[in-house]
Amino acid sequence: MLADKRSRLRQPHIAPLNRLADRIADAEAIPRGHAPYVDPDLGGVHARALVLLDNPSTKADAARTGGSGLLSLDNNDHTAKNCREAHAANGIEWSQVVHWNVWPFPTGRENGGSTAAERSRAVHWTREFVTLLPELEIVLCLGRAAEDGWKRTGIHRDDLYVFPFGVPHCSRRGLATPAARQRFEAAITQLARLLPSPRNSRPTA
Repeated sequence: MLADKRSRLRQPHIAPLNRLADRIADAEAIPRGHAPYVDPDLGGVHARALVLLDNPSTKADAARTGGSGLLSLDNNDHTAKNCREAHAANGIEWSQVVHWNVWPFPTGRENGGSTAAERSRAVHWTREFVTLLPELEIVLCLGRAAEDGWKRTGIHRDDLYVFPFGVPHCSRRGLATPAARQRFEAAITQLARLLPSPRNSRPTA
């Protein structure tokens, strides 16, 4: 499966996003692929919803043994598993969504979150990622770091519905309480309801 995904990283719907990942790696003087590529099974530039998280998990880290080098719902970690299962339970097609991180490559700290300074450094990359999504309608931030990273972009668009903040990150730690899991699952259920809807029926931010 992983070899197949890697063979499709330059498909037209995903190539602009993965060229951005290469430019990020070049700017940070890390090997290409260490800023994880977007999974070609996601919607890429045709995505209607952006699911924004903090930073890539260790299972996405190409520098680690067993790391996929991909931002993928098929990664072998709790974050990917929780998102994958929630999408499946609500009938969300992968082609409708794309995932990205407000700090787009691993921090180098074991399961560590990004810092405010790192999120500030990455603002221009988050903005550029959004400009590459011409069909984008919805942004869902998972966790406080993603919320902070999004706020730092200063993006305010009338045609973009941004979920109210307060949805937890979908890691094992983020969903450790029943209340947190309920908020996450409620958000994914709402996302599923919004995706088939025409633009003019979406709630206003």
